[in-house]
Amino acid sequence: MKKIILLFSIFVGLGFGLKAQTSLNLFHGDLLLPNDAEIEVFSTPDTDPVEVPLVVSNFGNGDLEVKVKRYDISLPENTQASFCWGTYCYPSQVFESPEPVIIPLGGSETSFHGDYKHNGNEGNSRVRFTFFDVNNPADSSSLIVQYRVYTINEHSFEVTLDGKTVNNNQELSFLVDPVNDPVEIIGKIKNTNNIDVSVKVKKYDLSLVENTRSNICWGVCYPWNVYDTPDAITLSPGASDDSFRCDYRHNGNHGTSSVRFTVYNTENINDTLSFIVHFQIGYLGLEDQKPVKARLSNAFPNPASTLVYFEYALPDLSQNAVVKVTNLLGTTVYSQAVEQVEGKLSIDVSNLSDGIYFYSLMLNNTPSTTRKFVVKR
Repeated sequence: MKKIILLFSIFVGLGFGLKAQTSLNLFHGDLLLPNDAEIEVFSTPDTDPVEVPLVVSNFGNGDLEVKVKRYDISLPENTQASFCWGTYCYPSQVFESPEPVIIPLGGSETSFHGDYKHNGNEGNSRVRFTFFDVNNPADSSSLIVQYRVYTINEHSFEVTLDGKTVNNNQELSFLVDPVNDPVEIIGKIKNTNNIDVSVKVKKYDLSLVENTRSNICWGVCYPWNVYDTPDAITLSPGASDDSFRCDYRHNGNHGTSSVRFTVYNTENINDTLSFIVHFQIGYLGLEDQKPVKARLSNAFPNPASTLVYFEYALPDLSQNAVVKVTNLLGTTVYSQAVEQVEGKLSIDVSNLSDGIYFYSLMLNNTPSTTRKFVVKR
């Protein structure tokens, strides 16, 4: 019964029967609703009916005999609204409760809930409920409930860069004339889900040419040392935000730098979209210039279930070499110092969740090479 997913939002209706004073006060949970408020409740098709409980309190001058009226403002075909009040749950064809409920002065009544039976039909419905004193009908309080029934998608994001749609884990190369500094890759992030999504962006510098910097623009442009946007942006269903940019300052240095960006839902860490941007300055190939000469092989087996192996080679051991494994959000899940110039390493992945991981060969805290492997059981 309690599979309602989205927190409701409140809209104060200024044009529908607003009263200066009423004895009846309506509460949704601990929140006092203003008269003629509108609350929005989200549910999935597998929850039917959707129930919205309210507490009705008497802050008047004496006991009240309270009835409820229902008005269906808009209902999709083959759906029904109804309500429970007192000891009865009334069918959809009853629009006014036949029996009042006595609420004593200072007391509250918790029996009400406004029900909506959608029968698997997705869409929006709006129903108004009015509570009034039988002996003084003008002493009333109303609210509108908007029921939103939709399927929640597993992933919420569509990202475009320079007008082209980006796939999850896609790698994109941008050839840039050195006279352009900083490089600005214009993007847009769209919420393709049916609920509001709170969105943030992380970046991870896979490899940067010496004396270059990357940064995220998302609402504002953050400095190079901000790797996770501090403030989330809430996108409503179908809404887009075109303030996103992948920026790179090369300071005249030629070569290729690679940065991974991850767009993620702050309330669901599995709801992400990641992509890698290769900034190529001076029209060099991806392997033409690297900040550090080192080698890191592909992981094997890949996918892996218990152990994963790879080979590495270093110019020498003076660079403080470390192998680091991160998940899609850039969180480090494994780190190991490298003690030989070359060799073969194994990593126990039996405790890692299924998914995509990145492993980097770090030299002096800078990633020289980054590759990925998959954990799957």
